Amino acid sequence: MRKATHRPRPKLIVRRCHKCEETIEAHKEQQKCHHCGKSFLPLNYFVKVHEHDPQKFQELYAEGHELNEDDLVKGLFVLW
Repeated sequence: MRKATHRPRPKLIVRRCHKCEETIEAHKEQQKCHHCGKSFLPLNYFVKVHEHDPQKFQELYAEGHELNEDDLVKGLFVLW
């Protein structure tokens, strides 16, 4: 008999674009809306913004497993 192994599923980040109201689902924070092209700042931007190197800006976008409910903007994000 095989023992069942449970791998944690990656959290899905569900975001609503505040410009075109498109719903976006991904396992990593999106940098732009795929529908209208609106650029998004990463969650916790003001906590993370100590780096001024533009190449490190890409690292500010978090994976779903790195976020908690308290990190989300209510009404625009959901962790699933």
